[in-house]
Amino acid sequence: MSFRSTILLSLILAAPAAAQQSFTTQIMVVPAFRGADRGLAVKASDIVRGRVADAFSSHELRVVSHGDVEEWLQLSGFDEDAVLSEGELRELERKFRADERITGTVTRSGDRVHINARLDFIRDLRLWQPLTGDAASVNDAAAMVAREAIAARRQVVPLRECENLLRANQPGKAAAAAATAIAAFPRAVAARVCLLNSLAKQAAQPDTVIAVARALLAASPANPIGLEDLAEAFDAKHDAAAAAPVWVRLLSTDSTNADLASQVVNALAAEGNTALAQPLIDRAVAQHDDNLPLLKLQWLVHLANNDWKGAIAAGEKMLARDAAAQADPDFFRRLAMAYRADSQSTRALGTASEGVARFPKDAPLYVTYLELLRAENAVALDRGLQAFPDNAELHVLAAQTAKTSGNAEAALAETRRALAANSNLPHGYLQLAQLELQLGELDSAYEAITRAAKTPADSVTAGEFALARGNSLFKAAGASHQRADFQQAMKFLTLADRITPSPEAKFLLGASALSVSQSAATEAPATKSCDLSRLADSTLTEAQINLVSGGSVAPTEAKTYLDYVAKLRPYVDEQLKTFCLP
Repeated sequence: MSFRSTILLSLILAAPAAAQQSFTTQIMVVPAFRGADRGLAVKASDIVRGRVADAFSSHELRVVSHGDVEEWLQLSGFDEDAVLSEGELRELERKFRADERITGTVTRSGDRVHINARLDFIRDLRLWQPLTGDAASVNDAAAMVAREAIAARRQVVPLRECENLLRANQPGKAAAAAATAIAAFPRAVAARVCLLNSLAKQAAQPDTVIAVARALLAASPANPIGLEDLAEAFDAKHDAAAAAPVWVRLLSTDSTNADLASQVVNALAAEGNTALAQPLIDRAVAQHDDNLPLLKLQWLVHLANNDWKGAIAAGEKMLARDAAAQADPDFFRRLAMAYRADSQSTRALGTASEGVARFPKDAPLYVTYLELLRAENAVALDRGLQAFPDNAELHVLAAQTAKTSGNAEAALAETRRALAANSNLPHGYLQLAQLELQLGELDSAYEAITRAAKTPADSVTAGEFALARGNSLFKAAGASHQRADFQQAMKFLTLADRITPSPEAKFLLGASALSVSQSAATEAPATKSCDLSRLADSTLTEAQINLVSGGSVAPTEAKTYLDYVAKLRPYVDEQLKTFCLP
């Protein structure tokens, strides 16, 4: 049994055993079908109208007669068998207070007649049920459409129960009613829409929604509700690759709808599919040239795609027409950067300058302005630091300038000022640590890395940074053979393993600890030092633990080191007994 069938069976079993509700009589209109051959089209609609009317009692369904429709057409100034527009259909429906309608198009191809029709539930035209007929004669094709319409109406009573239960905030019972409707007519569209609505109220799992939406779309591939729910379910599963084409299909159901275009483009952009969103938003803006929200969305999509010419074109329109953009310093900053990326340096500087003139107290915009004034950077930077002494980005820029010029001390000082102004600067503490290491301030660098590890953006990078520094110190200690150097390496390797545990950190920590233990054990007898003996003991234990944990990095070397640990252990134990009194 399929997943979808299992869902429906469980819902049907959960349905209440009480008798179905009694509902008011439904009214249906069947206007003349469309078609090049008007006689054929009118005959087809007459056959469908008559057969559907005969299939139901007058208490359940009243189909407005051909004569009544004809009389309304004549009084309204239409021809007897006129093809009505959507607006005119609405007038017809209001006249007869219709709940349902069947519309269609009739074509003849060779010796075949094909009817493409639909049963609409007028309260929501998105609930339409496709009806088709294809036969050698119009009688047979129309009879096929009528049979489908009659079968499709088996869902109506439980469908109305489902809708009423949803309004009563009983989504579980509504879902069971929808399942009953689907069992009565397996290709039901409207009932599946009601089922999707009930699942939404129950916050159902995405896979359940996907199964129902796919079944709906199998019956009606262009149903906008099914497409929207399917796309949103894929997004809930973070499956952007599956969601993206469904969003595109949804927009194609009403490609001139500005609100729908905005919804689809925003959804694609949120998934990271801005490349797919770009032609959609470009078309929407072309169709709705006066729609400023769409224009802003176009601007953002082109920026995300690094399509600078497209972004500039949209940005220039916003600058001319959008009061919100004109009052936004960040807009001027981003437009200036777009000009710069498009190699229009003069316009970039002019836009940034205009922005600074309008918003003299906006620090980010001022930073962009400074970046564009490379030739005068030193003077402009000093002016900016005086105007915005607490702006972290300005101090970062000053640090970068000092570092580029080879002045590491000044770069370090400016980096510290930047972090004092904003301790959450991305990679700020790692940059600080790098400068401190460059200047030999190892303890300060250790503290900076520790603080970086507490920053979400650097929580992983800080461990990698500490591991790289520990590895460098280990190699330097191997050249100097100084115990203090190995202990310094251990300090950074321990930090690396605490931040981001890894076999590499453990192996290097074990190797460093073994060198410290060997050095301490070698030196202890000359002074009969209990402290050195204890150091040899603790680091030997640390070496053993970490070499075992990190041995996968270098199995051969780890085995050699561990063999040496085993040989050194009795010697260290004897020292403890000899030099450390009870």
